[in-house]
Amino acid sequence: MVLAMALFACAPSCGKTPPAAAVEGVDATAPPALTDLDGDGVSMLFPSAAGGSSFRLGAQDPNNTPNFQIENGTRATPATDGAINYFTMPAYDFTYSSGGAGKTSRLHIHASGGDQRFTWKTQQGYLSSPADVKNQELTVYARYRGVYDATRAFFTLKIRGGKHTTDGDLASCVMLTLQSAESGAATRFGKELTHPNYDYVKLTPAFDTHLVEGVWFGLKLVSYGVPNDATRVVNRLYADTDPFDPVTGKPKNGWRLLSEYVDVEGVSTGKLYTKLVDWGGWQTTFRTDGVMNVDFAIVSVREIVPPK
Repeated sequence: MVLAMALFACAPSCGKTPPAAAVEGVDATAPPALTDLDGDGVSMLFPSAAGGSSFRLGAQDPNNTPNFQIENGTRATPATDGAINYFTMPAYDFTYSSGGAGKTSRLHIHASGGDQRFTWKTQQGYLSSPADVKNQELTVYARYRGVYDATRAFFTLKIRGGKHTTDGDLASCVMLTLQSAESGAATRFGKELTHPNYDYVKLTPAFDTHLVEGVWFGLKLVSYGVPNDATRVVNRLYADTDPFDPVTGKPKNGWRLLSEYVDVEGVSTGKLYTKLVDWGGWQTTFRTDGVMNVDFAIVSVREIVPPK
């Protein structure tokens, strides 16, 4: 019997709530089993589910690709860095609900298409349709250039969610972050079931890294239900801190597990939420904060077969 090592540190606001990261049958310390490569040459850490929804940007124009949206009408421009082909775009001005000016950008994926029909309070195991991505592997290769607010310099991968509008319950999402050293945390797990109200849990990284200006990162958020336990969902952030071969421009696939949070029904994530987030999401998002410009080279998400 294998027990997961707890890569978890409780947020100050979660009081005496016990850590939620020890799961029977899940080994958080084991390296990912590199299986097949996807169309971008990126290792798929978990096999794709037959018939499951997926999206891969590939060489398509991100400004005009079905089921892909750049928020706020921002335009992405193609660029090269030696052998690496990528897109670049500026962040836009933003005012935080908690107060203060900022800069942000968001890339949205709607892998299952359609439109959102439900919220976290009314979900039917999905927010739009049974085709919504549920057990999933989200991949983003990105870097930033120019600091606006180092204390808020984050890359955030959001999954299982929906729209962020005046109907706050549509948000319905969870997330994992990679952050700057100045932010006070390398990585966190977050819930935003009702927009714009967040719970964050500071996680203990498995190795020493932070978000750094001008440095490419490969990031994967993997999320799946625990076999034979409907009360738990494993959320893992993998990182490749030197992701490209400078000669070929191809991915090097040096993936390592950076952090993990096991979401448990009834266990508080801080101040607001005890609800397990296990539904399929209509919207998948890559978000930046605190930076002036973001470059992205690879973006994809797909339904996976969870480990047994």
